[in-house]
Amino acid sequence: MTDMKSALAAASDRFSLLAYCLLALVSIWWAGSYLLIKIAVVDVPPATLATARLLIASSVLLVWLRLSRAGSLPSKLGSWAGYARIALFGHALPLYLIAWASMTVPVREMAILVATTPLFAAFFAHVSQREWPSSATVFGLLVGFFGLAAFLGHSAGSILHSNASAAPRLALFAAAASYALSSSSVARLKDANAIVTGTAVMICAIPMLLPLSLAFERPWAIAPTAPALTALLLLGVMSTAVVYVAYYRLIRLSGPAFASMHHYLVPAASITLGAVFLDERLDLDQIAFMTPVIASVFIARGLISRKL
Repeated sequence: MTDMKSALAAASDRFSLLAYCLLALVSIWWAGSYLLIKIAVVDVPPATLATARLLIASSVLLVWLRLSRAGSLPSKLGSWAGYARIALFGHALPLYLIAWASMTVPVREMAILVATTPLFAAFFAHVSQREWPSSATVFGLLVGFFGLAAFLGHSAGSILHSNASAAPRLALFAAAASYALSSSSVARLKDANAIVTGTAVMICAIPMLLPLSLAFERPWAIAPTAPALTALLLLGVMSTAVVYVAYYRLIRLSGPAFASMHHYLVPAASITLGAVFLDERLDLDQIAFMTPVIASVFIARGLISRKL
């Protein structure tokens, strides 16, 4: 019995370590994605940008699926209903809204607004279970949110006192809510294969955005510059294909509420990456504000039920 308990504890530790590693990977790469979107959207309109990301990602994942022999796409039409729901709320809608908002909203503001995703995730999860969040769950989520708000308030000023248009910012709140809905749908999927899930979802999302791109943005007339094209390729291959597969694995491993905590880490990671690669100044105040944000992830890991 003792040996069995030890084995179970060791397995739990391995899963916890993997969850943290996947969360770090997703956070760091998606921190850079906001910068890539800013570069690409200069030459590529929002719907076309989102559609191109999905086309590139689905191509990469189809090759990956075939070479890895990890599984196959479902053959029955009814099996695609779950994938279509994830495609709408996890890709088509938020990718377009974020790309559209990026034309006017600074990167740091984008990050903090989308960082409300964990709060939406907890709210939707508890509403679907017809019960309200426990005080412990609320505490773990709010520690990260208020730490993040203080951190970005120090760095970029308060969003609430901004005189800019509210529409792009409301769009980012909508993207956060959409991501939360998608995470819950991923957690309920019977198929645990992240590559199959990612491939099917990308394929479903393309026809949701392609008509918008063709009707209003004339993609055949676009001539992107080299930086925009490079940013688009990185967004498609890494941010939309590879990292989403890691994200789906994280959701299956730890649940959507914990997985959505990457939104808390992305803004801090963006500042850190800027300090490392762009020689931007990182002062002690910024480091102090990062502390509760990072701590909230460990708090949430212990407080949030895997049922979320």
